[in-house]
Amino acid sequence: MTPIWLPRRAALIGGASLLATPSLTRAQTWRPRQPVRTIIAAAAAGTLDIHARAAAPVISQGLGQTLVLENNGGAAGRVASAMVGRATPDGHTLLVASGDGIVISDILYGRAQGMLRSRLKPVTMTITAAQLLVTHPNSGIRSVEDYVARARQEQGLTLGVPGHGGIAHLISEMLNRGLGKMRVVHVPYRGGGPATLDLLAGQIDAMIITLPAVTDHVRSGRLRPLAVSTLQRDPAMPDVPALAEAAIAGFDVPSTQGVLVPEGTPDAVIDAWSQAWRAALQTPTVAQKLTDLGFVIAATTPIGFQESLEAANSRFSEVIAAAGIKAEDA
Repeated sequence: MTPIWLPRRAALIGGASLLATPSLTRAQTWRPRQPVRTIIAAAAAGTLDIHARAAAPVISQGLGQTLVLENNGGAAGRVASAMVGRATPDGHTLLVASGDGIVISDILYGRAQGMLRSRLKPVTMTITAAQLLVTHPNSGIRSVEDYVARARQEQGLTLGVPGHGGIAHLISEMLNRGLGKMRVVHVPYRGGGPATLDLLAGQIDAMIITLPAVTDHVRSGRLRPLAVSTLQRDPAMPDVPALAEAAIAGFDVPSTQGVLVPEGTPDAVIDAWSQAWRAALQTPTVAQKLTDLGFVIAATTPIGFQESLEAANSRFSEVIAAAGIKAEDA
């Protein structure tokens, strides 16, 4: 079976689009005039939530307005994305979402339900992160080899994924196709937090999730890591192998997250928000907290995020077609 993989993380970020660290104290041509509704396209305790809540206080202090954070993980983030896409484009409604999630959702559902990307404008790709294949210490699964062997048994295994058709689901399908003869029942959740709770309770056999969402659980021994989805091992968990080592040579599927605003938002407003988010993410205390958990600070320009979304659309369209992933029935 020909292996399927995605290009290196640097290709997603678009290194040429990264600029020097902006300052929150820099004069702005636009500033919010009221509290800013900031919709996080996932349930609480997931990585979208974690990194948004780390940056929000710094942004609020710098701009003099509160970011009012709301979690909405419905339809794997599609509900939140559509809400922001319909909002008034005046800079007072933000979306914190998975870049790959928006792309994949449009590939699967855009034709029937309308495209999300056409309703949204990128502000900044905030972070990238590895996806982690993880299980419970009592599962009896101690390695990728054990995981594959269990999945090839008659009863197969249950795998938690944050949303049908999300990047975790996609990675699982890529493994199934690349390794063959695996029986995996995908159990979709409204976000990483609920999936993690069920894995901790032993309700599912394993899970694929953005690494920083479970870093503390892994370090405490409550969960057992099996492999990361990036080509190289993650510095936050150097003892955990990459799937490229343990399963499919060249396998490399990082996840991306970022901030977007409604289409029609003026460029001056987008620029102001881009400066604010990028500065907050690169503040030493915020950056240290996030990198310790396994996030990689991207902090791209709006153009850099747009280029990433376009490249991801091409890559994921090919992978979804090859893996035969279908839209979930309404």
